[in-house]
Amino acid sequence: MRRLVFATSLVVLGCSSARPVTAAPEAQPALRFGVDTHLHLTMAQAAKPIFKGEAGDGRLTRSPRNRLENQVDAAGLRASGVRLVYGAMWPPLNLRPGFSRLEDALEQARQLVRFSSRRGDFVLVRTAQEARAVVAHGAIAVFPQLEGGEGIESVEDVDRLYAAGVRCVTVVHFESTQLGGAAAGQLSRALFGGGGDAREPLGLTPLGRDVIRRMMALGVVIDLAHASDALVKEVLELTEAAGVPVLVSHTGARALNPMERNLPDELARRVAAGGGLIGLSLFDAQLAVGPKDFLSGQHQVGTCDDLVAHWKHFAQVVPPSSLVLGSDFNGFVFRPVAGGQCPSGLRHAGDLTELWAALTANGFSREALDGMGDALLRLHEAVEAKADAQAQAHALRFAREVRAARSALDEVP
Repeated sequence: MRRLVFATSLVVLGCSSARPVTAAPEAQPALRFGVDTHLHLTMAQAAKPIFKGEAGDGRLTRSPRNRLENQVDAAGLRASGVRLVYGAMWPPLNLRPGFSRLEDALEQARQLVRFSSRRGDFVLVRTAQEARAVVAHGAIAVFPQLEGGEGIESVEDVDRLYAAGVRCVTVVHFESTQLGGAAAGQLSRALFGGGGDAREPLGLTPLGRDVIRRMMALGVVIDLAHASDALVKEVLELTEAAGVPVLVSHTGARALNPMERNLPDELARRVAAGGGLIGLSLFDAQLAVGPKDFLSGQHQVGTCDDLVAHWKHFAQVVPPSSLVLGSDFNGFVFRPVAGGQCPSGLRHAGDLTELWAALTANGFSREALDGMGDALLRLHEAVEAKADAQAQAHALRFAREVRAARSALDEVP
């Protein structure tokens, strides 16, 4: 039943009426060094045959209401100044016969390697130093990001993911797992607009605590998107004590939309105070703004005006330099439609220039927007500085031993 419900959520398409277009902000040049902390580059493989197209194959959706067709291309990212991205890998909910969730995650890491081999504009990186070098040479740097730790059943599983190149793990995804609690009401919100004010009481499990400690030891960025408040608080207790910053890769402001998946002000302050970053999603269900008396007469609901409102709210709570883009392009989300301050809507990566113009028109400094890439690399450098070289060496050695053992078994008649 769970598979049927989830599959239904991927194929149900919505409709949108035309929105009036207000005066567009003055066009802005590409950012100096923009980022996207959550987009999918290999969804055509992960969700085959439902999802169509990938960056570089010439297929690009023309509608923000199409969530089953590619929304990312190198030209669009470059035109907007996005030079550093997190390539999110999403293991389906046990939809592949013969694959465990961990094996599926490792296979998706291999898919991302193959994608980079096919599409030379995108280069996988493992460290901040590598990312700087790739960007300096004109390519788009990609940190592999695992969206959901469902397959992690032991600390050794984290070692295998690290050895496979994963450098960011979203601790939980749609469901609470053996690691801890996921935000309440996510699937009901996606399917039926529900979710409301429900909260998930589960925080970190004992295994979840061990996994967080291992991620810090390996220098893997901890991503708290999709997490319950209880899990976020318990992770922050561990990371704050260790001096390790965290990421919330794609979220919205709970003050404007009360779903638990959106970040409340008090936790946003703690994330930013620890040197962490908050990525703003394009998912319209997260961006819906209320109460209506918050809106100005010029605000066009359902357009990028909603996203600007969330960005403006967070900028009153944390330094604007703590805010980045976490689009969720190719993540099966409906995006802001045409109108408001983004005349084209946010159909695909090439429309991000309209978002930068809207943010600038609303008082955001180009310095903060241009510096998103530097901010993300500083976060990585801080995480890497707290890593344990012996733990990293052990993880690589352990992964080699696992591969050798499996290879030997394959050779047995």
